[in-house]
Amino acid sequence: MRALGLTFSILIAAAPASANPRGAVKFEPLDGAPNALTTRGKTPVDSSISPIIYLNRCVGGCTIIGGSTNDASSNMSSLPCAMGGTCMNGGCTCASPAGGTYMVGEFQSSSMMTGAAADAEWNAIVKCVKEVYSPYAMTVTDVQPPAGASYTEGIIAGVPEDIGWKRSETGGIAVVSTQGACVAKNNIISFSFANIYSGPTRVLDICWTASQETAHSFGLDHEYEFADGSSACRSPMTYRFDCGGEKFFRNLPAKCGEAAVRTCCSGGLQDSHQKLLSIFGPGTPITTPPHVEIGTPANGATIPSGTTVTASSGSQRGVDKLELWLNNHKWVEVKGAAFGANGQPDPSAYTLTIPAKVPDGVIDIQVKAFDDILVEGDSATITVTKGAPCTSAATCLDGQKCDAGKCYWDPPVGEIGDACTYNEFCKNGLCADFGSQKVCSEVCIVGSTDACPMGFTCEDTGGMGLCVPPDTGGCCSISGPGAVWAHLGLAGIVLGFVMRRRKR
Repeated sequence: MRALGLTFSILIAAAPASANPRGAVKFEPLDGAPNALTTRGKTPVDSSISPIIYLNRCVGGCTIIGGSTNDASSNMSSLPCAMGGTCMNGGCTCASPAGGTYMVGEFQSSSMMTGAAADAEWNAIVKCVKEVYSPYAMTVTDVQPPAGASYTEGIIAGVPEDIGWKRSETGGIAVVSTQGACVAKNNIISFSFANIYSGPTRVLDICWTASQETAHSFGLDHEYEFADGSSACRSPMTYRFDCGGEKFFRNLPAKCGEAAVRTCCSGGLQDSHQKLLSIFGPGTPITTPPHVEIGTPANGATIPSGTTVTASSGSQRGVDKLELWLNNHKWVEVKGAAFGANGQPDPSAYTLTIPAKVPDGVIDIQVKAFDDILVEGDSATITVTKGAPCTSAATCLDGQKCDAGKCYWDPPVGEIGDACTYNEFCKNGLCADFGSQKVCSEVCIVGSTDACPMGFTCEDTGGMGLCVPPDTGGCCSISGPGAVWAHLGLAGIVLGFVMRRRKR
């Protein structure tokens, strides 16, 4: 991005292409860590930033006063440009940042109508932006707050020329700090030039632009790809067009950039979901939660070893992962389907194979679906029989009981440091053999602050960090029949934690 004046630079939304702008490694918190709608146990509210976003359709036109000041309540902005500013790849240049008065035209529908004739499209855009920001303790409104109130304003109207910018590649524009980091700012106006958008995805494209431009006010950068290398096309902070559908701030670490990866403005990786939580705290998502239905096997069936469970699942945000639970224990996890031109198909088809080591007996099967912020949807439970029902724990796995023909583990109770004999006893699913003792442990990030509870040290065990208790003979092996699953699964969680990032 290039500087505009001495204090600010600007970020833009990609201009409409042809007049129409337009599954992943995920951090799953360990026990005791925050879930998707908390922030590590800390009170995450920045009281200096108003939680109100005012979406302005500029009824009758919006008067904007250009200059060096940014003050939404006084209609003042540093963004107007007297000499025809130009934008390219996320950065904008204005030869003459301008004072004076500018008029932004009223929001128009796809048929270029204003007023009541444009209400349906306007209401759909407002609804979409509300959905995008609903996981955070914020208010999105199209009613101007009263005099004296502080708010972030997103003007969704007009064309770039209204404030002196060339139309090419300028779908929206916002102010960002250039003081070495992207920081949240208060009482700022951003512009999403709705009247240049057209086509069947117009509402979602304007929602995408407005979500991005208002989020720049909160210090968010553009995102290019997520931790696993997948496209950030499903985030509003991206410029990428390789998938469509409604876009949401993802609970995923991202590398920043426009047409290629670059360093994020605040350094490191960007997790836009967690950043907004840290400013505003958790809200209540109003998006449709995941749904999941089991197709096969049929309820009451007798199944052979290696049976595949088929399921269909979908979610408004998209399904991030599915889990296969057998007798109240998680056995298998699969990623959500890929996002395509219209987002992730809803429903998408999934297959989850029952592992061969699952013992014979009566089995209650349930599939659980999660979106990226860990909102959960569960299937109805079906009951099948593999082989013959168990009659004693002798035919079950280590630590399991047999009751009513079912082999099962009790719910895990082991905290880190508790003595254990099998993984499923531990809440973190990890019983580690340290030579002199076997205790519940957890994965950790070597070298990070407070990586483990008091008295434990985080040591590299060859591929992942592990919390090692004091006075042990060394590290370590994983016990029990679930050893391979637990080790690899938790290693994946570490990778997800280390490599969090984001886009647009």
